Amino acid sequence: INMCQSEHDAIMCAAIRRTPGYDVTGVGVVICSRHGLVRPNGVGDLQKGERYCNMDYIVLSALVSAMSLLVIVITYDIACQW
Repeated sequence: INMCQSEHDAIMCAAIRRTPGYDVTGVGVVICSRHGLVRPNGVGDLQKGERYCNMDYIVLSALVSAMSLLVIVITYDIACQW
């Protein structure tokens, strides 16, 4: 069920089950917005569309090395669905 008011491709294609000829349908990345650098363990393949379990794993893997930070802000283009 789509509760978002946006029309991002990530929402429209989130339930894609299979894309013929492709094992990977996208890439999820966690970056430091202050420095623009990719966080350690912050990159992962997205199979079968942008499933939330893939993004959960990528974000939590990146946050393991960020536990010493005082403030962590997470933004996501489809955060209203996540």
